[in-house]
Amino acid sequence: MRSEYVLEMLKIDKEFPGVKALQQVTFQLRKGEIHGLVGENGAGKSTLMKILAGIYSPDRGEIRFEGQVQNRLTPRLVAQKGIHFIHQERHVVPYLTVAESLFLGIEPAFSPFKFINRKALVKEAEAHLRKTVGLDIPGDKPVGELTVGEQQLLQVCRALYHRPKVIVFDEPTAVLASKEADRLFEIIRELRRQNIGIIYISHYLNEIVQLCDRITVFRNGTKVDTLETKGLDIERIVYLMVGREIGEQFPVKKRTAGEPLLRVEGLTHIDQFRNIRFQVRSGEIVGVTGLMGSGHTRLGQSIYDGSGLTGGVLELNGRVLKRIRSDKAVSSGMGYVPEDRRNRGILQSMSVRENISLASLKNMSRAGVVRPSAERRKVDELIERLDIRAPGREAVVNDLSGGNQQKVVLARWLSSGAKLYILNQPTAAVDVGAKAEIYSLIGSLIEQGAGVLLISQDLQELVRLSDRILVMYRGEIVQELEGDGITVEQVMVAMMGGNENGTSGQRAANGMESAVSDQI
Repeated sequence: MRSEYVLEMLKIDKEFPGVKALQQVTFQLRKGEIHGLVGENGAGKSTLMKILAGIYSPDRGEIRFEGQVQNRLTPRLVAQKGIHFIHQERHVVPYLTVAESLFLGIEPAFSPFKFINRKALVKEAEAHLRKTVGLDIPGDKPVGELTVGEQQLLQVCRALYHRPKVIVFDEPTAVLASKEADRLFEIIRELRRQNIGIIYISHYLNEIVQLCDRITVFRNGTKVDTLETKGLDIERIVYLMVGREIGEQFPVKKRTAGEPLLRVEGLTHIDQFRNIRFQVRSGEIVGVTGLMGSGHTRLGQSIYDGSGLTGGVLELNGRVLKRIRSDKAVSSGMGYVPEDRRNRGILQSMSVRENISLASLKNMSRAGVVRPSAERRKVDELIERLDIRAPGREAVVNDLSGGNQQKVVLARWLSSGAKLYILNQPTAAVDVGAKAEIYSLIGSLIEQGAGVLLISQDLQELVRLSDRILVMYRGEIVQELEGDGITVEQVMVAMMGGNENGTSGQRAANGMESAVSDQI
């Protein structure tokens, strides 16, 4: 009798030095099912998926695909069987074009007589992207010039081109605006109708409840339970994930803004934004958001390192920076957490200690020589303060979960004594427990007189944390919202080009059909 399951992973064990990553985990995926995987960062979800991808081998247990036992999986064999992954980290080659990246490995289809027909490659790429994910971009554009969200949709499109039987989505909406996320959900539901099995990993629990048929909850390397999502509430999922009540995530706003830390006048980018003016004061959180392509994600990076700027004035702590560079920004008291933490935030092959102390070596040195005892003391203090879950300070940072990697990046700037923090998507792909910890940390920074520029696609996060919200549209700041009465709906209307009195234009009216749910 044929099994109802397209995939079964039975009693899987996996251990690393000093860490039991998985203990007797069983996971079963039905055909035509959207199955959510939830758990805190480090709970075991990523390890299980790396075993499915053929990257790790299980110590014990059995894997069956379409009823057949798989004695040894390799990445090539996994792809041949029709199992594809949409990774949280976007595995792209920045120097390839969109078309080359989309069809990487299957170019012979466009190469009669062993010569690639590049015009056909570009044309097919543009048509496939437009039809599949609604992305209208030139096929000959370098991937490195795409936004992170566009790179994510390109990765989705590539997987769908191969007619998969199982697709694993790992935090696919972490950097997508609501409109792009809604389009992705439509695609996933259509895949279910085509009898494709979907594994959906996300820390946005409202998405999990609305999208998935069943969920499996992980905690500390074990499976807690597998549940039908019908009638399941988010509070119940959170309790199963963490084993305790989380309570209120967001710090209470009790702030008095002080002197300006950052002043921006007429800042203009070569193609992303123009004539940007605002300031961030001590003891204040200023939020920034916009639709994909509005320029808000590039704004933070350009303030930090000057990349792509063609004009404008930047004043930090009362001093005008004549040339904007990252080293000047750091020495002036700025810290920057990038949206792409894997490629721009962490040094993957270096230890937790080296990553944390990178921006503060001068403070730990005497006569140009680092004092190991001072470095270890400071690093251990920050590991404990931020609850960074790692085997030790010498653990390779690339082996940590995404949430713990993000904490390491935050610890680096805490170590440096920064006064202005530019946080670009700081809780993207971070679990509910770690989110609460990061929000608490942001609140404590503000209480100590720091200023925060919070760039985020998470509108609930922006509204609950920010004192003011700057909304960008097509490269310009079109509205500044202020006060405790800001709503998610107001921000959405402004993002879509609505006017300042709260009524929307036709673009906003079309977009508001899909409301943003509160995100936990």
